[in-house]
Amino acid sequence: MLTNKQLSSIIINAIVVKMLVTFPRNIFVYCANASWLTAVYVTAIAFGLFIVIQKLYPSKENVIALADRIGGRGIRIITGIAVFAVLALNFVSIVRVFPAVIRLVLLQKTYVEIIGTIFVLVVIFGASCGIEAIARVQQLFLPVAGVVFGAFLLMLIPDMNFGYLMPVFGNGVKSILVDGLSALSVFADLLILNILLPRIKDSDTYKKSGRKAILFGGACAVLIFFFYGACYSYPASTEFIVPVYQLERLINLSDFFSRLEALFQFIWSISIFLYSALYGAVLAEVWRDTFGLRHSKPLIAPIVIGLVGIAVIPESLNDLLHFEGIINRWLYIPAFIIPLIIGVIYKLFHVKQSEKSE
Repeated sequence: MLTNKQLSSIIINAIVVKMLVTFPRNIFVYCANASWLTAVYVTAIAFGLFIVIQKLYPSKENVIALADRIGGRGIRIITGIAVFAVLALNFVSIVRVFPAVIRLVLLQKTYVEIIGTIFVLVVIFGASCGIEAIARVQQLFLPVAGVVFGAFLLMLIPDMNFGYLMPVFGNGVKSILVDGLSALSVFADLLILNILLPRIKDSDTYKKSGRKAILFGGACAVLIFFFYGACYSYPASTEFIVPVYQLERLINLSDFFSRLEALFQFIWSISIFLYSALYGAVLAEVWRDTFGLRHSKPLIAPIVIGLVGIAVIPESLNDLLHFEGIINRWLYIPAFIIPLIIGVIYKLFHVKQSEKSE
């Protein structure tokens, strides 16, 4: 069974990893350097949506189990495939972007295919260890990553120019309230919390860990947006392929510590491996529950390898980031709508059943 701290660690790491690797730079196109306000806005929305959704799931049954109760095997399969597709799309961009970034920062002379192969093998091994093992490691590693993240932000302070954050509302309030909604994709990983419901002790653990993860993950997102906007003026802030890497390159303590981005990238890499291993295990469980299979572990390798095959379809990193930008613009909708719709239908179904029994 997963504890409150373990579950919180999983989702906090997932949200922050999305910010570090697949940074939603399109938000700066829409909202300019007021994107940090957008992060505050979408965090509040994600928190509100989670409060509503968690009230619809008082038991330890996740969205796939409730779909089975509502409409049997057919609805369960449709729901399970939809959930699998959302999680797979959320994972695919990490699979391709990460090896390319590692080659750019740490291993310039190594073929990206070699880095990608090692990455896949490590992810398969980690996912095969099980969700509980991954959660325990994440719980131990998160404080270390938190200290490094705090140091990373502190070292950026000398490069900040608060004038870059003006005007306060960037391209306008409408751009924040409407176009900024796509930043909700940062919180698409909350769907994993729902999938892991059968692995927790009680519904209170689900509620507490979800709220904590949104607040901590949202705070990290606000800080990254704020520091990036204060370090790079608009429209230059819209031009970098990997924005967080550009922030890392600003840090230069002395001639002896001129490549600190390699150190930061090493720590981020561990977070990404844990994130990816979790996704491999969760996707295998979703597939197992969807089709009523007995075991999930034999599914891990085919699923991870299959998603890697999809990820390498874009020929260049620029093409991938363009594709990833399209995904992020719409991914948050099914990530929140699927558990919401199934939960509401189940509540109505449950009330109707209760009235019939009376």
